[in-house]
Amino acid sequence: MRISIVEDLGFNYKHFLHTHSHIALLGWLYNLALIFIGYYFFKNEVQKFNRIFWVSQITFLGMLFSFPFKGYAFWSITFSTLYLFASYWLIIQIFRSSKNLRSKVEYKLLRAGGVFLMLSSLGPFALGAIMAKSLHESIWYSLSIYWFLHFLFNGFFYTVFLALLLAEIKKKTPISFSKLKWVYRLTVFSIIPLYAEFAIEAIPLNWILLLSILSSIAQFVSIAMLFDEFKLILDNITSPIKKTLLGLALLALVLKIIFQLLTSFPFLHELVFSSRSTLIIGYLHMVMLGMFSLFFLWLLVETKVVALTAFFKMGVIIFIAGVLVSELILFAQGTANYFWNYSLPNYYILLYAVSGLMPLGILGMVIGQFSTTKELDSLSRQ
Repeated sequence: MRISIVEDLGFNYKHFLHTHSHIALLGWLYNLALIFIGYYFFKNEVQKFNRIFWVSQITFLGMLFSFPFKGYAFWSITFSTLYLFASYWLIIQIFRSSKNLRSKVEYKLLRAGGVFLMLSSLGPFALGAIMAKSLHESIWYSLSIYWFLHFLFNGFFYTVFLALLLAEIKKKTPISFSKLKWVYRLTVFSIIPLYAEFAIEAIPLNWILLLSILSSIAQFVSIAMLFDEFKLILDNITSPIKKTLLGLALLALVLKIIFQLLTSFPFLHELVFSSRSTLIIGYLHMVMLGMFSLFFLWLLVETKVVALTAFFKMGVIIFIAGVLVSELILFAQGTANYFWNYSLPNYYILLYAVSGLMPLGILGMVIGQFSTTKELDSLSRQ
């Protein structure tokens, strides 16, 4: 996709953009969330989650082989709709499996995540109606996409992320139940009104603005309450790679919360949404790659699902370099364009070149799992 901006490859960019967004969000993050939910929280019922996983893979493969050719058409819409029904199956299973564990904060977060996953599905349904009425150039088209992304990112993925993180922290240090309750309350009750941040553009009313600011502050406070626990878990990690993965994921979490808080205010909101092609993409990639992906990679290593081989470590370093530099370029371009109407020299070529580091890093991580050469101290550090 990045190459196609520099050189015409003869394919429909929008079709591949839809493919990229669906497979990256669902084929990568959603799959990891689904796997960890089953194997981490419901080990006694893991086969039920396995069935949901394999049914979901059929829908993802269908999207992968339909979106590139026709974009939103019969088959792609069919498989996207089937995914939505598979996600409802997951939601029902989460509620059934956790019915006797409702007092534990991690399971309460998972149940809230199920509700947000259901809410996110309303976005694609609304999008279908909007496109049928030829309103794809209207603000409602953007609001439907933001609805889907918000309740998937800031709702489902975020609550699963927090549930897993709290479960890992509790293995290392006790957390008071009172603190956990407030983290849960502030997090969950901030997510729905946080959508107001996107609605300000369409409904510029003072109460919408106030709602956005208050919900951003609530999430900021919920994360600030866990600062000591974050520091403790990082201090207890001896492996440099594991510390880097979790440290950068937590840094991206803090930046995400600060970004939400700052963009609640009119001046910075205008800056971000006037440069949506760079700053919003930069924000989404920061959350998806910097926060969720690095956290899940850390968890895969922490739970010993993957081995800390030399190739894996090298792949992680290359991947992280690609993420950091591409984020720097995106945010620099968006800021320079807004304040000085200036574009970075060779911006698209730079972005394309740096983006190549990410698949190269992923290849290194995959090769690392087939390599027998390990760091001599890797096992002792896990």
